[in-house]
Amino acid sequence: MSAFLGPIHYWLYNKIKVQEDLTAAIAEAGSRNGWAALKDGSLKAECVDNDLAPLETQIDTANIHGWLQARIDDAEARYARLVSEILKQEPRLEEITEAAFLYGKSLRTTTETAMDAYRLLDESLLDGMPCDNVNQVTQNDARDFRWQRTADLHGKYWTDPAAPPDVYYQIREAMIRGMLEDTGFDFIDESGSCRIA
Repeated sequence: MSAFLGPIHYWLYNKIKVQEDLTAAIAEAGSRNGWAALKDGSLKAECVDNDLAPLETQIDTANIHGWLQARIDDAEARYARLVSEILKQEPRLEEITEAAFLYGKSLRTTTETAMDAYRLLDESLLDGMPCDNVNQVTQNDARDFRWQRTADLHGKYWTDPAAPPDVYYQIREAMIRGMLEDTGFDFIDESGSCRIA
C-alpha cells in the first residue's frame, strides 16, 4: 500500500464497514429475539463497533497499511467471537444465517452480468488486504464468472469448536444469497473454486 490515503484505502475501509454492519445485524437479531448470549447486552457491547467514522478522521496516516490490517484483524476477531459465543449457548446457526441473508439483501444493486454480481461481492466482502490477492479470476463471461480463492484468511479467527471455519463460510454464503436474490445469478463455492452463473 502507499504512504498516502487514496481510493484503494477507502474501498478497503468500506469492506471493513460492511463486516462491522453484518456483525451488528447478527447481534441485533439476537437481542431482538432473546438469544441467551445476548440477553444482558454485554456481548453485543463487546463485539459491535459503532465507531465507523470517516476513514480520514481516524486512520494513522503514518502507518496506513498497519492501521488497516489491525482494523481487519479486530473486525474479524469480534465477528468470530460473537458467533462463537452465541453458538456455545444454543444452536442458532439457522437464525444467524437468516440475519446474514437479510443483511445481504440490503446490499443488493442492479446486476446485469455475472461480472456485475462479482463486483458487488468484491466491493462488499472482506478478504484481507488487496496485497493478499486472495481471489484469482479464472473465467469472465457475461453469464458465468469464476474465480479461485487462493487462501483462507478467515479460518485463523474461527478457532472455537462451537464455530469452526465452515460456520464462517455458511454465514458468508447466506449473505451472498441475499445479495444475489432476484438477480438471476447463483453463487457456488466448491472448496474455493467459486462461480456466479
